[in-house]
Amino acid sequence: MGDLAVKSISNREVRNTFLKHLLKDVEILDQMLREDWFEKAPIRIGAEQELAVTNLDFSPSCSSIKILEASDDPHLTSEIAQFNLELNLDPLELRENCFSQMENQLDTLLGELHDLAQSYDQQVLLTGILASINRSHLDQKYMMPYERYKLLSDLFRKWRGTDFEIHIQGRDELIAKLDSVLFEACNTSFQLHLQVPADEFVQKYNWAQQIAGPVLSIMCNSPLLLGRALWQETRIALFRQSLDTRTAFNHLRDKQARVFFGAHWLQNSVSMLFKEHIARFPQLLTKHITEDSVVDFNDGKAPALRALRIHNGTVYNWNRPCYGRSQGVAHLRIENRYVPSGPTKKDEIANLAFWVGLMEGMPEKYEYFYEWTSFDDAKDNFYRAARTGLHTCFKWFGQTITAQRLILETLLPIAEKGLQKFKVDDEEIKKYLSIIEQRALTQQTGAQWQLHNFSQIRKSYGADVSLKFLTRAMHEFQKEDSCVHEWPKDISLKSYIGMSAEKSISQIMTTDLFTVRAEESIDLVSALMDWHAIRHLPVEGIDGLLKGIVTAKDVAKVEDGEKTQVVKEVMTKNLITVGRNCKVSEAIRLMKTNKIGCLPVVKDQRIIGMITDTDLRNVGLW
Repeated sequence: MGDLAVKSISNREVRNTFLKHLLKDVEILDQMLREDWFEKAPIRIGAEQELAVTNLDFSPSCSSIKILEASDDPHLTSEIAQFNLELNLDPLELRENCFSQMENQLDTLLGELHDLAQSYDQQVLLTGILASINRSHLDQKYMMPYERYKLLSDLFRKWRGTDFEIHIQGRDELIAKLDSVLFEACNTSFQLHLQVPADEFVQKYNWAQQIAGPVLSIMCNSPLLLGRALWQETRIALFRQSLDTRTAFNHLRDKQARVFFGAHWLQNSVSMLFKEHIARFPQLLTKHITEDSVVDFNDGKAPALRALRIHNGTVYNWNRPCYGRSQGVAHLRIENRYVPSGPTKKDEIANLAFWVGLMEGMPEKYEYFYEWTSFDDAKDNFYRAARTGLHTCFKWFGQTITAQRLILETLLPIAEKGLQKFKVDDEEIKKYLSIIEQRALTQQTGAQWQLHNFSQIRKSYGADVSLKFLTRAMHEFQKEDSCVHEWPKDISLKSYIGMSAEKSISQIMTTDLFTVRAEESIDLVSALMDWHAIRHLPVEGIDGLLKGIVTAKDVAKVEDGEKTQVVKEVMTKNLITVGRNCKVSEAIRLMKTNKIGCLPVVKDQRIIGMITDTDLRNVGLW
């Protein structure tokens, strides 16, 4: 989330001071472009590894700051939530065995972080969205206690004027509201960096936009959020909505979201991107800037362009332009922000090699493709890929083609040529591009694997158990030297370590409930129970409050000729209820002592779940 040593723009004087620095930086950037200040070679690659931090039971950690404070590794840094951390990998020249070098460094850093996390009874996981996150983990106490994150959260909410709301429709549907930007913290990515010569930036940036949809389709790994199966890469919708400061009125003006793909092809120079960001998005953060970019430029030194970089860090293009300095020399980069973390480190490095190869291997026939190709097609491709992954059909230069065919027949050969152009070792190319090839042939991405197993396990064990089990299984597979296309399609439930009676009932309760109103007829209740093989139906009022429970025994007592009676005449009103943090052992005691077959789980007198003796039998505890 950028520089920690920042503060909010608190008044007009502070804003004007920062804006002066910002406009100077853009002016100097233009001069640097005109006078060819930017490094052309060597071309370097880099990556940022965001990762999830969990407790030993695979629930999100609330104390990863202990790991951060105990580490003296400059590669390790914070993220907005305490259940995330980030490792910044060293940039490498694009040549020979650079990808193996990067994998080796990632392996070393992850190993050291794993050992440190274990000393605090925590563990690390590579995943686009941590499946075990539930609504309680988005409380303010899970935010990393650094001023930058609180400032950003408060500022985004101030600009929005209301709580943040998300509404994502996929296989399931999720509607939720939050008073901070912590929805964004659910996202965990593997951000890719590629240095680009200034005179090639327009062409390379537009090509990055063109290939974004197909590239994303083979890399999806974020299908689950808050117990719902949503998009193949749910991060795309979640990140956009979690930082969206627009209101309904703004939509009337076509105002751009702060997380965005773009609205048109880039023309002229990279400077136009930065200028558009300044014009469209209000400045949020500042810091005390001592450097003067004009003075540095006139002295022949590559300026820091501090204000430009601070503002750029609060604008979230999926392909983001970046300005930097290396050993006093200015350079430009494209940062690919849409690739998720995981499923394994080998998969991630293969993703990097594929994207870099594609970026550098653009065929000559596409040299000025953006002059005759629709930008809307590229944008549509991206969002379709986020929804449907490898099941997507793309519009690709006038033809419609499946993701699998496009990757296998067109994009992999382009990527191979791109890597060969920089004399990457043949063995290196084969090693990593074959991972992409096999993923496409088997059609097993991280998202597909998660969705398949979540669907299978949820039938018997409910959503919460399924999510914890999936998280644990991913953690175990990541320890092996394999890739996601090699993971067994079906997880063996026999490997599941039995549910402890001292765990919370939230792990096994049913949340997909049928309910009835007190005024409904017994006929309807009887039909619902018959259709769905259920024995207990909660009774809700129009205000959503729990009024009672009607059981199969209640229905059986009603004579056939009296089935027109209404529910409130037979339901049980004096209920024994529990909260979601009730221990399983206590739920068992209550049910056996009171000779009942179910317990409603409530919050603020509203039912949020149900635990039955059948649920307990399924996990061997009844």
